[in-house]
Amino acid sequence: MLEILQNHPFDLLWLSQDRSWLRHQVPLLGSIIAGRPEFQEGRVDSCIDIDPTTLRLPKNARTFALKVRGDSMCRAAILEGDIVIMELREAKHGDIVAALIDGETTLKRFIVKGGVPYLRASNPNYPDLIPARELVIQGVLIALLRIPQK
Repeated sequence: MLEILQNHPFDLLWLSQDRSWLRHQVPLLGSIIAGRPEFQEGRVDSCIDIDPTTLRLPKNARTFALKVRGDSMCRAAILEGDIVIMELREAKHGDIVAALIDGETTLKRFIVKGGVPYLRASNPNYPDLIPARELVIQGVLIALLRIPQK
């Protein structure tokens, strides 16, 4: 039997009643721009309860969630208003990542070409982002939640 979470801002998250002890709380750390990078301070807005087996999370996965703003990842089916679930782990070529590039955060695809890492949007209206000073991967996309528009 399935139960929808009541009084929860993410009513798309279904959890099995008989597996409620498996719930895992993922902190929602604000939003991330899927467009031009911008400075943002991290803060915990709320938590999302998920079933870790649904997302195939390892036992000690370090996860967080961000609300997407912007359209630079639209061709990767990531739209404004979506919630991305990220895992703190090393990124591989082609992963979609939350990244700090030269002091500003963004959501992009991580590319390594000729040993040089950079970020690429999934919308041709946005240029590749090549770091001038630093590129720090803050998380790798593991799941996407979409709340239907009313």
